[in-house]
Formats: sequence, C-alpha cells, structure tokens
Amino acid sequence: MRPLNLQEAAQFLRMSRSSLYQRKDIPRYRRPGSRALLFDQDELEAWVKTGRVELVLSSGVAIDPQVASQAAGSSSVSTGVLSSSDALDIRRSGVYHRNPRYR
Repeated sequence: MRPLNLQEAAQFLRMSRSSLYQRKDIPRYRRPGSRALLFDQDELEAWVKTGRVELVLSSGVAIDPQVASQAAGSSSVSTGVLSSSDALDIRRSGVYHRNPRYR
C-alpha cells in the first residue's frame, strides 16, 4: 500500500486532476479533518485492471457492464438488451453546461 496524493494519482492514471475529482467511481480516501484526497496505488491498479466503464443507453440510463452481461445471460431477460448503437450513443450523456445553448 502506497498512498498517493492527487498529483501523483493523476500522473499514475494519466488523467487530469479535475477528472479525479469528478469521477466518483475511483477509490479515494480523506484523512479526518483534512480536505486533501489520498489514493491507494494498489487499489488504483485493481480499478484499472477491472476496466469499470459505465455504458449509457439511448434512454439516458447508465448501466454497469458486469450487470448487463449477467442480465443478458439470465433466461428471463432477452439477449438483445444492449445493442452496439445503445453503447455508442453519446448524444444524451447529460453533460451540464452553464450556457443552455450547449446543453
């Protein structure tokens, strides 16, 4: 276990610092009484290896790929739950922008 600060974790993951703040699925810690974020290098490596990426359906609902594969494997749900067009549809990502013109 090697604790990393925000800058070191950003370099390790090759992401920006603001992305680390925004992504809530990245494992992080805070010391009690402190505002500084700390990241465990072993947990970050495990997070990268799992490849957790949420898929956004055309309806705007985000699902976990593991849940989708389990649902597709069950007999009560049809196998056509996820299509490639749903996984690639980024038009309804729900990104907030201050200016309504860009929403």
